[in-house]
Amino acid sequence: MPLTALRRTSGVTLSAALAAVTLIANAPQASAADVPSLRVLTYNTFLMSKNLYPNWGQDHRAAEIPKASFFQGHDVVVLQEAFDNSASDALARNASTQYPYRTPVVGRSKSGWDATGGAYSATTPEDGGVTVLSKWPIVRKEQYIYKDACGSDWWSNKGFVYAELNVNGTKVHVVGTHAQSTDSGCKAGEAAQMRSRQFKQIDAFLDAKNIPASEQVIVAGDMNVDSRSPEYASMLADAGLTGADARTGHAYSFDTQDNSIAADRYPDDPREDLDHVLHRAGHAKPAGWTNEVVKEQSAPWTVSSWGTDYTYTNLSDHYPLIASAAR
Repeated sequence: MPLTALRRTSGVTLSAALAAVTLIANAPQASAADVPSLRVLTYNTFLMSKNLYPNWGQDHRAAEIPKASFFQGHDVVVLQEAFDNSASDALARNASTQYPYRTPVVGRSKSGWDATGGAYSATTPEDGGVTVLSKWPIVRKEQYIYKDACGSDWWSNKGFVYAELNVNGTKVHVVGTHAQSTDSGCKAGEAAQMRSRQFKQIDAFLDAKNIPASEQVIVAGDMNVDSRSPEYASMLADAGLTGADARTGHAYSFDTQDNSIAADRYPDDPREDLDHVLHRAGHAKPAGWTNEVVKEQSAPWTVSSWGTDYTYTNLSDHYPLIASAAR
């Protein structure tokens, strides 16, 4: 965010400016106790299109995910890779009792949104796969489609959701996203460059909103940035975010050893910690904000492909991440 340069002024103007600064400094600021303390779940659901991936149990998992213990008792749920239309719609319906409010899926159409920004294209083959479910009324819904992508992401309308919630009369702003994946179709270093541009687009979008500092702004999703990598600090700077106060639970949200789906799909890839629920820097934030990776395990389920059975014990190739304040 740009800083305004100071300029020389006359004594009178300078005195007035100092008085104004004093008034701002003495203005009441929201304390952590005044900020709604929400529980937020972010989950990459791996609901790929059945047209391309017909044998990944999308319908079964869309029915089971809302029943899972990790899915219960949140204020906000941010989902990624809700690509398959029928499965993602079924998941939202199955979750509607506990989360009656929701946004459409990013990039699927312009219908149901209050505004659409960025590089939306009705002819792009795949949507962006991100949707927000909420316990609280969503009073404004906007989608923004990223202008930059590489590899297979080029063929989808990936971007972010902006949702304004009414939490007992208090505004809370939520951004849900799925950033550029590290893809073999991208050139060396290109995926990280795309993510940097995307995070800067989030920052610029929120800057333009002029949201008061007293209001909470949450940014959640599969950022495709490992929390232990040098890129993590760059992500925070590019998107204008502040890190969680603590990170607990399982060490990896994308675990190619212990997660049955990830191990099958990506046996040679490293374990990474890619999913995050963070706050916008300079805005109200509950004290003790913690990101916890839940090492989810489901009852075994089996699919068949070309006469061979495959059995899994997870509901996605990512583990869910639950964020909340210290209690």
